[in-house]
Amino acid sequence: MFIIDRFAYTNNFAEVNPYFKVIFSISLILASIINSNIYFLAASIIGVTILTVAGARIPLKTYAKMLSVPFLYLLIGVVTIVFSFGFNEVNATSNFVYIKSFDSFNLYVGIVKGSVYKGIIVTLRALSAISSMYFFILTTPINQQINVMKKIKLPVVFIELYVLTYRFIALFIEEAVMIHTAQKMKFGYNNYKNSMNSLALLARALFVRIMIRYKDMESILEIKHFDGNFYVE
Repeated sequence: MFIIDRFAYTNNFAEVNPYFKVIFSISLILASIINSNIYFLAASIIGVTILTVAGARIPLKTYAKMLSVPFLYLLIGVVTIVFSFGFNEVNATSNFVYIKSFDSFNLYVGIVKGSVYKGIIVTLRALSAISSMYFFILTTPINQQINVMKKIKLPVVFIELYVLTYRFIALFIEEAVMIHTAQKMKFGYNNYKNSMNSLALLARALFVRIMIRYKDMESILEIKHFDGNFYVE
């Protein structure tokens, strides 16, 4: 079973009204987007994290790993907000609080007034929204999500794409983990050269396996006379 599915079906909030979880998560996401108060955003992150880990009983180590992936991408984006790069010009660098010039290349790297604050706001805002989204997907089983989407009359096409995309992400991760584990057991990552070869083989094998699983899934849906609707209780 996909790890997110396992947590969604076994957490302490699995049987809580899904409409409450949807409203709670979406409200926090919207509040994170609109609000720029550092204390509110920090409190939102801490509160949702405690609710997810201590309340829903999601393992802290797993939750931290899930947060670390978007955080790395977020960090790259924040660096470009905090630091400015360009050619040395008096007018361009007059409002900098810190600047390092490279005269040989006529370049500068600097921090503009207020850019650190903006970087902190962007980071907290993104983490607050992500933690709220994680709370929803880790505490709400997919069948409850489908029921909510049907109740609020979302288009059938949207629901179908949502479920199929969700399923293919699960298949992708499942196959990648299986292949990677098999390679590690054969010492495929014991040095740099083997690691590069193993990654290339993993990418090729993963593409083939996903296509096979896609064909299998397509055949199963045809056998069950799939009409575009996912029927759940």
